[in-house]
Amino acid sequence: MTRMKTFFIYFLLIVGFFVFSQIMIYFALNGTYKYKNVDVKSSIPIEAEVKATSIDGVAKGKIYNNTENAIENKYVKVACYSKNDTLMGTKYIKIDKIEAKEEKKFEVRFNFNKVDRAEIALVEEQALTDNGVTEEQKISDSERGLAAVIGALILLYFI
Repeated sequence: MTRMKTFFIYFLLIVGFFVFSQIMIYFALNGTYKYKNVDVKSSIPIEAEVKATSIDGVAKGKIYNNTENAIENKYVKVACYSKNDTLMGTKYIKIDKIEAKEEKKFEVRFNFNKVDRAEIALVEEQALTDNGVTEEQKISDSERGLAAVIGALILLYFI
């Protein structure tokens, strides 16, 4: 009988630890991922909503073609700025074709830190970065690369 009580106590401890860890994970994730609305400035007729956390964000919207001509082979440029007007990064969305008086939805995710303002414009081509590649041609950013190396070293230590 005492052996059953011991197993029951172990079972309760495991279940209690599981519940405690799930609650802590929930609060940790929700504490990090609080979306805030970002100010959007646009030079084109657009309905956009940009939300950001302290580490990433998403821009959703609709672009309207209120001209008589079709828009072809252009890009929607989403430039993200911090509260000190520092350019955090730029994302481009390719617009193949929008007929006259039509609209097209778009969505782009970004991983820029502490975005406070976004500027949206329609441009002819993607701008190149300092080393001559576009944003999409980048393999990864340095923060995620460092995290991957540290994670691999920790994994190797325990193996």
